[in-house]
Amino acid sequence: MRGEHENVRRLAANLRENLARCVDDPDEDPVHDTRTGTRRLQVTLETLVRELPHDGGEPVCAAATALMRMLRKIRHAAAPVRDLDVHRRLLSRLTKRALGEKGRHEEEQPNQQHPSLVDEPDVLETAAAGLRSSGLEAQADDLDAWLKHRRTEVAGAMQAQAPDLLAKLDRRVAELVTAMRDHPRRARKKPPGVVALDNFARLASEMQHLDAGNLHEFRKGAKQARYLAELATRGDAHAARISEALKNLQDEIGDWHDWVVLAEEAHAALGDTAQELTALLEGQRDEHFVMAMKTAARLRGRLMGEWLAVSSGNGRARPAARSRRATA
Repeated sequence: MRGEHENVRRLAANLRENLARCVDDPDEDPVHDTRTGTRRLQVTLETLVRELPHDGGEPVCAAATALMRMLRKIRHAAAPVRDLDVHRRLLSRLTKRALGEKGRHEEEQPNQQHPSLVDEPDVLETAAAGLRSSGLEAQADDLDAWLKHRRTEVAGAMQAQAPDLLAKLDRRVAELVTAMRDHPRRARKKPPGVVALDNFARLASEMQHLDAGNLHEFRKGAKQARYLAELATRGDAHAARISEALKNLQDEIGDWHDWVVLAEEAHAALGDTAQELTALLEGQRDEHFVMAMKTAARLRGRLMGEWLAVSSGNGRARPAARSRRATA
């Protein structure tokens, strides 16, 4: 029980610190850490509730459930701010890459690209000017301005809510800690790595067929399993491998989903006036979808195989599974 107290207190303290920073300035780092902190604490609480005894666990369950409702409110305030930060970075990288590729192409074939400018040195010969003349850079600038304005709006809303959210968070955490102290429960029977595999196996069973309609939900479930694995103490190599594999899965699908949303934002902000930029974004979206599906299939098979090995080995990984790399 002492370990559970420490986990809840530690995660809640980290979340509180970052949320308090958002009261002063909802900058990129504290917003990201606030959002991630809510997920880490939520997974811990979900595991706590799932492992409560049938008799006598009601006070802890009620307090944990109330805190989880509070965490969802905090996450919903932070999520749109964090998403816009990610999308602005993606747009910047895409624009720079397109700019570089266009510049290299023009250097390789100057006479074919701009025959009238060969003998007339001018600013238009630069790669940046070539991109600007095509309209792509201007389209990217317009979209970035839209994203920046939207970010200012949602960050302001989060900042306004943060003091109230902070006070309610403190109250809910105090209620849970008191309930846990007054109503101790049975210790966890399985190590975090095995609990994470059980969680992932349930997810894989519930979502046997993946497509563009459910891939993002699958990612969120995999993220929860990853946070469970991260509850392990240092030195737990099995849990570390599980966490690494789940993070790779989460990141690959997350990249695809960010391109999906950024393409949608381009349509919302610019309509049909940014066809060059929209084509680039949709190309990235489709490319990353293929990559995400391949990664999901590979790591799903690897993790389910390890889960079967652990299940048949009474909670311990077989030697073959133990030697396998998490990214295999």
